Amino acid sequence: MILTKRASTILLAIGVFTLLVWITRLFVFVGELQAGTLPAPAVHLAMVVLYLIIGTYLTVLGIRGRRAVRRTA
Repeated sequence: MILTKRASTILLAIGVFTLLVWITRLFVFVGELQAGTLPAPAVHLAMVVLYLIIGTYLTVLGIRGRRAVRRTA
């Protein structure tokens, strides 16, 4: 799959943003879990893990796309 530089940059930005947001939410999740105020810990943990995986995947795609554009140019 060949991505343009613009598409790679957008994927990279979305991936980094997603990681930053969900890493912050992970710390909130841990705090609520320790305080015992989390209504459904399994559901919230699954969401955090899923979005961290998605953010990592998008970031990796963006980085690979930027490297591929640099090699072909």
